[in-house]
Amino acid sequence: MARLTPDIWQHHAEGTRNGWVSEDEDGDRQTRPFQGSCIFQNRPGFAGGMGCSLHILALKEGREPLETKPDVCWQLPVRRTYEWIDRPDDTRVLQVSIGEYDRRGWGSGGHDLHWWCTSATSAHGAGDPVYVSYRAELTELMGKAGYDRLSELCEARLASQLPLLAPHPADPA
Repeated sequence: MARLTPDIWQHHAEGTRNGWVSEDEDGDRQTRPFQGSCIFQNRPGFAGGMGCSLHILALKEGREPLETKPDVCWQLPVRRTYEWIDRPDDTRVLQVSIGEYDRRGWGSGGHDLHWWCTSATSAHGAGDPVYVSYRAELTELMGKAGYDRLSELCEARLASQLPLLAPHPADPA
């Protein structure tokens, strides 16, 4: 937090005076809400930039945002799930999947999340495929060998020029 300065963190005075951590109803630590949002969320019009001040800090320092943001923040909108699979030979394996964290991932309350953007058409217009733009995050989640293999498979798919089997429902295409 020492590297967050008032020029990049709109709520610096509030966060340093009254803290930036709170506990949820289960007693787990979380970033403290302030004025209806995360205390690190810079509002529109702030001279240091709108959005997450921890993200802005990382970019200003030439680092990956996952180095400065809490895990739950940098992983979005990617979701890693775990499922134990019972095989016919009585062995169990842990299947780890990586996919999109959409509103359903938040449970029954997810439909009320008005800020959630991955279902918006505008969220699907980046110049690079997500496996390229999220290289650092996917590598952190999968490991280098896993990411390298994913990249290889995606490059082969793109080179084949085959159509997408199942485009995202919000895709503008």
